[in-house]
Amino acid sequence: MTIAAMSSVPFKQQDAAATGNGTVLAVPPSFRNHTWIITGASGVNAGAIQIESSNDPADAGTWATLTASPTTVVASADVIVQVVGLLNFVRARISTTISGGGSPSVTVQYTGAKSY
Repeated sequence: MTIAAMSSVPFKQQDAAATGNGTVLAVPPSFRNHTWIITGASGVNAGAIQIESSNDPADAGTWATLTASPTTVVASADVIVQVVGLLNFVRARISTTISGGGSPSVTVQYTGAKSY
């Protein structure tokens, strides 16, 4: 089952995770504005997120990257990634394992909306 995004309603694609592809989210065709907030836990000293898209939620191949390079996770900080365009399915893949002291992890939240 794939979850569908709702306009302006935040959805966690990664929740206190250190590895993995994240939850796949179906994006309605009316959405043109996409925002991800990447929040690193306090002990993080390494790790990166790659925002990706596909036309198939079960795509076992390489998904299309939506940013030129992975976004570095920063300890105790929010990093925003914004994309404009038509997307079908999106995910926030941890491309470099989250590591550091304590309980290193990252949370990635997606919010999408129509253009007005």
